[in-house]
Amino acid sequence: MPTSAEPPITLADRYRLVRRLAGGGMGTVHEAVDERLGRRVAVKILNVQYSDDPLFVERFGREARAAASLGHPNIAQVFDSGQDDGQHFMVMELVEGGHLGQVLREHGPLAPERAADVAAQVCSALAAAHEAGIVHRDIKPGNVLVRPDGRVKVTDFGIAHTQGQSTLTGTGSVLGTVQYLSPEQASGQPVTPASDLYSVGVLLFEMLTGSVPFTGDSPVAVALSHVRDEVPAVRDLAPEVPPALAAVVARATAKDPLQRHADARQMEAALRNALTAPPAEPSTSVLSAAGTGKKPGGLPRARLLGATGLLLVTALAAGWMTLTAGPSSPEADAGATPAQHHPRAGKTSTAPSSPSTRTSSPPASPARQAQGPVVPADAVGTDAKALEDLLRSQGYDVQKVDVPATAPKDSTVATIPGPGQPLAAQQTVVLVTSQAKPPKESSGYVVPDDLVGSDAKDAEQLLKDHGLDVKKVVVDSTRPKDVVVASSPGPGSTADAGTVVLAVSKGQ
Repeated sequence: MPTSAEPPITLADRYRLVRRLAGGGMGTVHEAVDERLGRRVAVKILNVQYSDDPLFVERFGREARAAASLGHPNIAQVFDSGQDDGQHFMVMELVEGGHLGQVLREHGPLAPERAADVAAQVCSALAAAHEAGIVHRDIKPGNVLVRPDGRVKVTDFGIAHTQGQSTLTGTGSVLGTVQYLSPEQASGQPVTPASDLYSVGVLLFEMLTGSVPFTGDSPVAVALSHVRDEVPAVRDLAPEVPPALAAVVARATAKDPLQRHADARQMEAALRNALTAPPAEPSTSVLSAAGTGKKPGGLPRARLLGATGLLLVTALAAGWMTLTAGPSSPEADAGATPAQHHPRAGKTSTAPSSPSTRTSSPPASPARQAQGPVVPADAVGTDAKALEDLLRSQGYDVQKVDVPATAPKDSTVATIPGPGQPLAAQQTVVLVTSQAKPPKESSGYVVPDDLVGSDAKDAEQLLKDHGLDVKKVVVDSTRPKDVVVASSPGPGSTADAGTVVLAVSKGQ
């Protein structure tokens, strides 16, 4: 069997390898030519030492399936996967240009406008993933490809977790790259969409200041810093950064997931609005502006630190931990240095807030009862009747909408609000359920970003003009009557099944 360093010239009698582009912990990436279609592609090959390991083979397959299920302009597309002579491979979109780590290494910190744009595009990609129930869990510069025209492509869903599926690691294990880990990841707690937003906040911090918030002599030291230390104020290190943009970083990197942006779409909007905000700094902190009155890092410190230390030590002793301390390949972040506070940091301060942005869904949060009721994190894939009974028993209104899908009949394929999202008392929860039959035809239509907030009749007509079926459900909302408050698939996502569910406000 050929090694990953000496791959076969052609895979599956179709993909002719041209040159090696990069190598990572799990595999190598090559430029190739699809001889059947005559186009250039990228081929990722699982390293040969993992080919006989069911865990790594399944993780590799999950990456292909996760990315292939997400049709979005900011996600690197997966075209095909398979194996040849025992070598597992996947075929992806070839993205011209380098990854963000290379950009930072060659050019240093980015201009605030450019940094905000890159982070906003990453958030757009994550919004599509989160709405599909997928948490990336490893957002870092090496997984953000930047084309010469400025378009960003998020890649490498190798350790992504689909809510409702079992994980591929032991309980309490930690996955991700240590410089970008959220506090809950570092402490071995369940990850949620909010965990990805923390990583984007660290990514934005690095783009603006030139280095990551925390460095240390070991992965454990850096992980502990994410749990116990406040991220330095961006403007203490880069005074030229607009206050509103610095506030986005401060909110995204809050220790408590509930203090971060409501979801990826809200963070994207905050990023795009930050550069047009008035230059005067608000007097309130980002957290008090959110109406919480809490200090940053609202997680119970003593409990979390105690649990964290035990988890980290236990994980190391058992060999569970898969933290990476820094760049291990050309794909990894070149800007991360191996916790103390940031070397340029001065005093710790609370960043000012930016104006809040109303979004279509409530804040993402971990499924911890102590933080309030949430939509079950494993809602997708469960029996809709059982889920309906559970929610109704807890006092929530439930409405079901059937859509074409190949999942088992009456299973839940999506929820509004999404899995893991907080619930208010007596709130309406929409269960999108499977009809157990495929759609009439697949659609490549991307739900427009401005669909939420538009008039329901206009939105319905727009979607029908593009050949989509529309199903509407009326929900309680503070928005005006007949305004779209949410959709499934969400804005920016591809309506592959040809049907869009609109949650429409009942009005006051």
